Amino acid sequence: MKHAGATEIGNVVVELDGPIAHRAKQYARDKITPLARYAPKPTRFAHVRLTTTGPRTIAVHANLDVDGTSVVAKAEAATFEEAVDAVHDQLHSRLLKLHN
Repeated sequence: MKHAGATEIGNVVVELDGPIAHRAKQYARDKITPLARYAPKPTRFAHVRLTTTGPRTIAVHANLDVDGTSVVAKAEAATFEEAVDAVHDQLHSRLLKLHN
């Protein structure tokens, strides 16, 4: 499968909104950054936002700019790890579909 050649997204911005552990920022960056290797074109940036949506729910919204095309994923889960993992899986799948 052909990809854009980059192995990491160089510009990943992660925002925390609400009482979310600070380590969530690095976890999200570590999961999203390597997704560039699956993009068919250069991935200019990624924006990830983690928010509390209830007493036991974390929402994650991620937007990748793949050479001008927005690739978006959203998920909610009980932990930030689960929510970020779900967004990672969605983005991975959507990036692979861009190849077709």
